[in-house]
Amino acid sequence: MWTAEFEPTQERIPTGSTPLEGSLTATLQGGYVALDQLCEALRAAFAVHERGTASGDQEKEVDLQLRRKP
Repeated sequence: MWTAEFEPTQERIPTGSTPLEGSLTATLQGGYVALDQLCEALRAAFAVHERGTASGDQEKEVDLQLRRKP
């Protein structure tokens, strides 16, 4: 298990082909805007399948499965 904290920014980092063997699951938690930005960045690099969400007043949690893009 890995844990990381990310600070949202308007600066975009170009993504290319990201090597990923098999699939990876990720549980993300945070504010709505920041989490939407992170999911958008992940979709640019990986094939993303949303496995479930839980919403609160000021933040949400998203379970994702990431795979290499075809």
